[in-house]
Amino acid sequence: MKQRSWIATGIVAMIVLVIGISFVEPAMAAGTAAVVRTGSCSGPSSWKLTLKRDNGRIEADLEVQTPRAGQTWHAVFRDNGSVFGRATKTTQPDGSFSATRFAANQTGTDHIRVRSANATTGEVCISTAAL
Repeated sequence: MKQRSWIATGIVAMIVLVIGISFVEPAMAAGTAAVVRTGSCSGPSSWKLTLKRDNGRIEADLEVQTPRAGQTWHAVFRDNGSVFGRATKTTQPDGSFSATRFAANQTGTDHIRVRSANATTGEVCISTAAL
């Protein structure tokens, strides 16, 4: 009789464990929400940097809003100091441009820094965020 009791207790414990894991995994995935930071540049422009996890990588999406269309900007993306992407973009008719680059997900916190510079005016945007 005692052996059946232990077997029943073990089965119940396994069921509780399986059910618990099924709730923990989605909760952990929900904790990977995007990080969004905004700021001002050295002139009239502003920036927005969005970071999110994507299949073992970090997606870094930079958006810059400027008052002038047709200007060329150069951007350098860094993760913990190492360059992982570059972009050269021309502002759209509304004065904006965007660039997306992917970094390998480093151990620990990824500190992403994007330096964007306007080739015509010399204006600089330093965009930073961590994930």
